[in-house]
Amino acid sequence: MTIGSLLAGIDTPVIAASLDPVRQPLFACFRRSDPSSCERALMLTEALQQRAADRQLYSCQTLLLGLQADVVMTQLGEQRVNKAVITMRDSERLCAGL
Repeated sequence: MTIGSLLAGIDTPVIAASLDPVRQPLFACFRRSDPSSCERALMLTEALQQRAADRQLYSCQTLLLGLQADVVMTQLGEQRVNKAVITMRDSERLCAGL
């Protein structure tokens, strides 16, 4: 299965509205390993995970840390799209309203 086919099903809004700003950089990072998109995704998820920690939303924070790890691994040339898709979907549920 290709990266494109894995991500094709998540082009529709999967992440809660509060996570909208990170969706496009994440997709660009995972699809093309685009360095600037990966860097932006890291910065945005960092801000969100800190907000989750401040609000004691530790399950959400953990998922966001997982997304950050997926981005870093993508930057290192490792494909973690399967895991990222699952983490992004779980984030929709646990990070709603962040």
